[in-house]
Order: sequence, then C-alpha cells, then structure tokens
Amino acid sequence: MRDSARTLFVIALLSGGVVSYGQPPNDRLFAHIYGAVAGAYIGNAMGAPVEGWTWEKIEKTYGFLDKFVADPRSKGVPNQPGWTEDGMERYKLLASAVIKKGGRISIEELGREWVEKIDPTRIGFRIGPQDRVIYDLLKAGIPPMEVGRYALWPGFMGTSKMMQPLGLISACRPDVAAKDALDLGRIKDAQGRPLWRNDKQTEDGRYRSTLIYNSALENCAAIAAATAEAIRPSATVDSVIAVALAQLPPGSRKEVETVLGFAKNAKDWKEIRPLYQKFYEGTPISNAIDILAGGLACFKLANGQPREATLYATNLGRDTDCKAYVAGGLAGALRGIEAWPPEWVELVEKAVLTDPYTVDKRNARQIAEGLYWAAINEMRKVKAQTGELESLLGK
Repeated sequence: MRDSARTLFVIALLSGGVVSYGQPPNDRLFAHIYGAVAGAYIGNAMGAPVEGWTWEKIEKTYGFLDKFVADPRSKGVPNQPGWTEDGMERYKLLASAVIKKGGRISIEELGREWVEKIDPTRIGFRIGPQDRVIYDLLKAGIPPMEVGRYALWPGFMGTSKMMQPLGLISACRPDVAAKDALDLGRIKDAQGRPLWRNDKQTEDGRYRSTLIYNSALENCAAIAAATAEAIRPSATVDSVIAVALAQLPPGSRKEVETVLGFAKNAKDWKEIRPLYQKFYEGTPISNAIDILAGGLACFKLANGQPREATLYATNLGRDTDCKAYVAGGLAGALRGIEAWPPEWVELVEKAVLTDPYTVDKRNARQIAEGLYWAAINEMRKVKAQTGELESLLGK
C-alpha cells in the first residue's frame, strides 16, 4: 500500500468513517469477503418478511418466494424491499468496531461501539427492543462480558447474527475465528443454564423429557469458524460443514447432523420442509442450533451455490431470515461475489441508503472493503510472527 493510501486507511480507522482507499481491492480474497457480506445483507432482507411463517403459508402466499418483498410487520416508515432487520444491525455494530480497529477486537471495543452508534430513541424500529437491556447496561458501565447474563431470549440466534465478520478477518484460520466468537458472544448471551424442557411422545406411547441447554456461544463459534473455512482456497461444502460441527457439544452436534441427514436423503429441497418442520414442532423458532441446522442443510442441498441456498432457506419456514443469513453467507464466502445475481446485490446496496433506522448506512461493498483491510492487517501480523519463529530455527 502506498504512503498516501496508508494514511487514508489510518484516518478511516481512527474516525470510523467511510473512506475510499484509492484503488479498490480486486483479488480473490476480496471477492470472497464481499460475497459473504452480500450474502448477509441478501439473506436478511429476503427472509425477513416471512419470518415465523410455516412453509405451507409461504407457498400459499408466494408459491416460491424468489424476490425481495416488503415486510408487512414493519413499524414507523413503511418497510421497503431490501431492508434488513435487527440481526443485521448487530452485525453492522460488530463489523464497524472491527473496521475502526483495523483487525480483531475485544469485547470492550464491541461494547463501546454499541454505546456510541445506537440511538436509544430508535430502539424497537430496526435494532430490536430486546437489545435495550444490553444497551442500557453498557451505558450504565456494566462490563460487556457480564451484560449477556441479563439479556432477553438466551440461546437464540440473535447472538450469532453478529459473527460472520470474525471469520472474514481471520480467513483460513477457523480456530482463531471460533475463539473470538466465543468471547464476543458474551455481550448478548451466557452459557450453562437450561432453557426449557422438551417433552416428546415416543412411538411406544411413552413421553421422553429432555432439558434443552443454551448452545448459543458454540453456535457463534460454528458460524465464525465455518466462514473462515469457506474462504480457504481448498474449501468444499463438506469441509465447511465439518468445521461448523466441530465447534458444537455432542447433543447439539447430533441435532444438526439429524437435519443434515434429511438433506442428504432428500430427492429435492422440497422434501426436507415437512421433516424439518415436524422435527422442531413445538420449539421456539429462533433457537440457535435449530437455525444452524436448517441453514447448513440448505447450504448442503444447494451445493454451496448462493442463490439456491438463500432461496431454499427463505422458503423453508420458521426463522427464515436467520437461516438465509447462514446459508447465503457461507455460500457467498465459498463461491465469491460473482456467484450472486447482480440485480440482488444492486438492490440491497441501494436499499440501505433509504433506511432511516439503521445504525450504519454503509452498504455491503463498503463493509466488505473495511473487513478486507482488517483481514490484510491480521495476515501481516501472522506473517511477522511466523518470521520471528523461523528466525529461531537452526540456532
């Protein structure tokens, strides 16, 4: 990087503003990062209007939903096609902190970003009302690693929706991405306590009672690590899924593998819909492992192709925007920006500029550029450390 461009980059990091770094990046790393970020925007925007619907309702209303539509449940300014939802707001807060730092961040730095960028008068419009308790506790000076103990809806996917950028800046290093996700996820969740008791009747008429535990942080690690793996040049659909599974405790891993089995045995994507719906019948739609399982199944069914992965997840039912974020984000990271329909990318790029409630009006490309330079910084650190270690060899 030339001195003038480096100076602009430093200014951008210090100010947290959007700046052009001169010649935009044009390599495979950027293509994969941009593909992943575009997938996050697209998945959230396409899946949000049918969040909570059954697959039957989606099919009855739209046939096959393959376009962006307005969310009928929006508050305030009528929702526009291409606008995202509360999960994407948390994503933007974490991405903004990473871009400002120019690399990996601490949970304290993430907490400061929440306090500085959230307008409390707009909580409940785009950023969710469930995040007010986190904002208020951070504003009151409670340490960020403690506030997740008091957050609403523990064990849900809202924590994991932040985590994709951690995999992008630690590309090809799933272990590092997973470690950061386990740490930063504590701002919105805590481990260890059971969430609910799941009672199911077995074939012989008896009832089986199982405690469902909070695996939200492991889910954070799975998404971040899988994203880092997806950017690896040798990555495959199966290697991405294997890395995600490796982050989970045995019970959660078995749950995800069961849903992946539905995908493996299905003749086409439609066959998985009733199986998935029945498997999770009676459980909260936003449970983190439920969404990871459905998202990975759609990613598998689509062979990692972004368009198909997103559409399968959108039409699967239950928490559709979250599953589309998982499936589309991983597919975009694996295949790159050129694998997305250009008109989809263009729509969400323009839509963010008209959203009056978002915490950050940077579009997917601008976020991707900032994360790209953060990834370059992390790569340089690793190379420097490797050089120091190599200097010791043979001495």
